[in-house]
Amino acid sequence: MMTEEFTRLQDRKGRASLKWQRYEQQDVIPMWVADMDLPAPQAVREALGKAVELGALGYGEVPPRLVDAFLNWCQQQYGWQPMPEELVWLPGVVPGFNLAVEALTKADDQILVQTPVYPPIRVLGKLRQRAQQDLPLKPPSEGESQWSLQVEQLAAALEDKTSALVLCNPQNPTGRCYSPEELKELARLAAAKKLLVISDEIWADLLLKPEARHLPYPAVSNEAAQHSITLMAPSKTFNVAGLSCAVAIIPNPELREPFRKAMRGLMPDMNYMGILAAEAAWTKGAAWLQDLKQHLNNNLDLLEAWLQNPDHPRRQLIGYCRPEATFVAWLDVSRLELENPWQAFLDAGVALSPGEAFGDDHYLRLNFGCPAAQLEAALERMHQVIG
Repeated sequence: MMTEEFTRLQDRKGRASLKWQRYEQQDVIPMWVADMDLPAPQAVREALGKAVELGALGYGEVPPRLVDAFLNWCQQQYGWQPMPEELVWLPGVVPGFNLAVEALTKADDQILVQTPVYPPIRVLGKLRQRAQQDLPLKPPSEGESQWSLQVEQLAAALEDKTSALVLCNPQNPTGRCYSPEELKELARLAAAKKLLVISDEIWADLLLKPEARHLPYPAVSNEAAQHSITLMAPSKTFNVAGLSCAVAIIPNPELREPFRKAMRGLMPDMNYMGILAAEAAWTKGAAWLQDLKQHLNNNLDLLEAWLQNPDHPRRQLIGYCRPEATFVAWLDVSRLELENPWQAFLDAGVALSPGEAFGDDHYLRLNFGCPAAQLEAALERMHQVIG
């Protein structure tokens, strides 16, 4: 049964929220950065409340029970379990893939990124001073329902100096959850070309398509495990992104040890509250997650009904594929023929993420991780732009 808390509007103004503070002085509904306007699980809030009541908020260290909680979660959710020694704990997924490029590629190497992709991956080469090869995902053709990884075309376009591929699975912003067949094909290519695969799997637990199941990249094959670094976190799933807790799974010690060495002096200590939140989420959050997925699917139904309303045919000009995962929708607004779509919707009082930041300015990204009433209010304002 869906929790009633998902229906309550949250007042996040004046609370140092990145999502809300940017537009705090404007009449704007923020539907952009990927955190949810929904409360974290009760078990997480109780764990944090006890720590605050105790009052000692010092340095944190990963306890064995957090390792056990994560390993058990992997077994329950994916039917796969890494070895404890393969885990490297981090303050976040984004620091993790930046560190992987810094530690495991050379200055004259090139990294491969598939676009559209969320901004921290999109600008990874520039930040780490590596050449970057951008290859587009294939958008759905007529009769298709999803974006495609296109491994064959990727193989044909792969340049000799490319030494690492950054994978985003489930994919942000398209919401695609790659199939086992696609991942196996990709792993064979990576093994043949001796590519390091850096797999960002921060959305692994937010699969909205009922029959979808996440396959972690190192679970594809032993070869895949040996040439990869996989990054996971409870942050998107349980809405605890501000608590900075993540984990890298690195089965190959020849990758793991340089990665650990590069962390020294650069990575901050693990967030004490993040450790407690992650343990509570992975131990007691499964039922809450099922309720969340139901709520997000209901919001998608609401969005689709709005887009397909026959009384408002211009809405149907917006291109859209129902995401298989995540709580963001990737909207093709090119046929609306607006001079600046992002600004037009902002002027109407809705802040979306501009597609340009993801590598395609024909699109906008909408965050539907919120109460239905908030989504409805945003869509009502967006109607003013579309007509």
